[in-house]
Amino acid sequence: MKNKTIRSVLVLNGSPSGEKGNCAAFIKKVSKLKKDFNFEVVHLARTSPNAGLKKKISACDGVIFVTGTYWDSWGSPMQRLLEEMTDMEATPAVMGKPCAVMVLMHSVGGKSVLSRLQGVLSTMGFLIPPMSGMVYSLVSDIALKNKNTHAKDFWQIEDAELILANLKAAMEMKVSWTTWPVDKKDPRRKWFK
Repeated sequence: MKNKTIRSVLVLNGSPSGEKGNCAAFIKKVSKLKKDFNFEVVHLARTSPNAGLKKKISACDGVIFVTGTYWDSWGSPMQRLLEEMTDMEATPAVMGKPCAVMVLMHSVGGKSVLSRLQGVLSTMGFLIPPMSGMVYSLVSDIALKNKNTHAKDFWQIEDAELILANLKAAMEMKVSWTTWPVDKKDPRRKWFK
């Protein structure tokens, strides 16, 4: 019998609603899909992006970024995290670390949030595996309750299984990535006079 490696996956909930919102409920459902992952969920609404959180990001095998859609963008706790992670850009903590992005929305705007967030994460140094992002909407949830021939055209909760499988495959890759030079002195120093 083959021994399965348990992978550590950090799930970052970027919703302002934290553990009480739709993203938290979605994360609970998704975390039951993969038994060979050890999920640790951090609700960014209750956690400051400090050295402890950066250490968790550095130590895990992969990261899942989850957010709702708020005025065509990700949640403010996710934005705060990205701002505070600037000093992690192109460092071994994130360079080539596989990640996935899952976005919730009511009706519109989520695909733009997904694409933009994947772009930011890729530029920072994270690895974006194929088919590693999805948008789940209230509209899809309502539509999928009525069986029809168009159901495969909607992202479904079950699609998260495919995302987790691709995330796992990416975690098993070993690549020596090359990074661009990044000014690490002080990314917040004033430059405009």
